[in-house]
Amino acid sequence: MKKIFLILLCLFNYSNNIYSQKNTNLNLQQYEDTLEILANNIMNLASEEDKKEENKLFIKNLKKALEKKNSYKYPFNSLKTIAKLKSKDDKIRIFNWILKKDDSKYEYYAIVHFYNKNEKKYEIIELNNQSSNIINPEQAELNAENWFGCLYYELIEVKHNNKKFYTLLGWDNHDNFSTKKIIEILYFDANHDIKFGYPKFSHDNKSKKRIILQFDKKTATTLRYHKSENRIVFNNLVPSRKDLEGLKEYYIPDGTYNHYKLNKDKWYFEANIDARNNNKIKKANKKPKRGLLPN
Repeated sequence: MKKIFLILLCLFNYSNNIYSQKNTNLNLQQYEDTLEILANNIMNLASEEDKKEENKLFIKNLKKALEKKNSYKYPFNSLKTIAKLKSKDDKIRIFNWILKKDDSKYEYYAIVHFYNKNEKKYEIIELNNQSSNIINPEQAELNAENWFGCLYYELIEVKHNNKKFYTLLGWDNHDNFSTKKIIEILYFDANHDIKFGYPKFSHDNKSKKRIILQFDKKTATTLRYHKSENRIVFNNLVPSRKDLEGLKEYYIPDGTYNHYKLNKDKWYFEANIDARNNNKIKKANKKPKRGLLPN
């Protein structure tokens, strides 16, 4: 009799877990349906005011969805206009998107879903774009409330001697004259708070906390990670005329490439690398699907 009772109890618990999982997925699917509509409105509504109202609702609903049990594993595949980056160690996921204003400039938004190892649970934090107020951004240490806003399109996990950080590649429409591409580092401090800007870039024996490439909006540049070689490759940028030296909005590619090569836990700059036979660079210049990510 005791054995029968234990078998029935196990079957009940199994059935209950299956039901709970299905119920959780159902709730997340409902949230996803709502989020898909809101995300499309953010991209396609006519006025900036209407887009911002939809954006507020999107943030509110996304946070609620991510509070659900097992939400970290849920892919949100229908959110085609939202960039979603996830680390291989399953410790961090970034939802990142743009809002085009009436003056054709962009606002950047991001929510980070991450595992707090101190609290042993997943947490949610919204990033606050303050890029226009950041002085000397290549050397600034930033946090969630003081973020250099952009649209991230690649996440590179770096681990050395049990220390870990995440290198991010991003795109910023900036202004009517120039575009920026950013190499950024996200890490966690001793209190497991999110930080941006880590002196892990070595350029001419000097350390930088982030790399910002600014160039003429009429041109296209490459910034891509090549995993097989552990390097981040990008165009060398020069002024279009000698008298425009120092005015980054007039910088264009000169046909050569530079890179940051990973050695242990630091990225080292090297100029004028040979990238003639690298097919990945050619592929990187193709236009993105649905206009979400930069070329």
